[in-house]
Amino acid sequence: MFPKQRREKILEILDSAGHVTVEELSVLFGVSVDSIRKDLKALADAGKCRREYGGAFRVGEPSRPATPVPAESPALANLNDDTLLGNENRMAVARRAYMEINDGDTIFLDISRTNLCLADIIAAGDKRLVVTTNMIEIPKRLAGNPRVTALSTGGYLNAQLTGFIGSATISLLEPLLFAKAFIGAEGVDLQTSAVLAYNMDDGSVKQRALQNASYKFLLADRSKFRIHKGYRFGSVNDFTAVITDETNPDILRAIVRTGTPALC
Repeated sequence: MFPKQRREKILEILDSAGHVTVEELSVLFGVSVDSIRKDLKALADAGKCRREYGGAFRVGEPSRPATPVPAESPALANLNDDTLLGNENRMAVARRAYMEINDGDTIFLDISRTNLCLADIIAAGDKRLVVTTNMIEIPKRLAGNPRVTALSTGGYLNAQLTGFIGSATISLLEPLLFAKAFIGAEGVDLQTSAVLAYNMDDGSVKQRALQNASYKFLLADRSKFRIHKGYRFGSVNDFTAVITDETNPDILRAIVRTGTPALC
């Protein structure tokens, strides 16, 4: 990838995440730290980002979060209205999720801001993938990578969730098989092992995707373990692993007690 292309991808990630670090970009693009520093300097000189020690922020992005992480689904209707902290948490989960994806995989990404971050990482990567999703924004993010084939499920479009849900979407998913499914959640109640969706239609699509996948990953940033409302579509032990940025040892132990490993 030429520097110009790499810088365009960096801007796409910044637009989604609000913040990047030199080390993360170095690993993502497989280039030296010095090369990334030059990229960020060039972008900053052009007024396209704001550099700080060890990384850069989107232009106009505050350097410190001021508000708590919002719940997932109500905010999906306005994808660019977000806190830096929330994006950093989701990007941490998305980066760990990307490590579970192999070249040649056929994967499913459901309606989730974390999956939107994962889509940005996939778009900037070099893995050859087939990605099916019911979130309308994800194919747009993937369109610039010729190594990625993006498929949209179609179905009933829910404007608040910015994606397709309901019986038509489930029917369209039925014949499709996936190596891996990456599933977001409205919340996770570790006392009951319940994994919660926004509503029944959203949860039913998640259930179908899980049934059709060989490996099932629950994407849950630390805020999700504090939200105990929504439609129960599954249990933690329905998943191959929980991918999280959680650092609280009590919560991590509670995940493991369900019989499902936590990947951080």
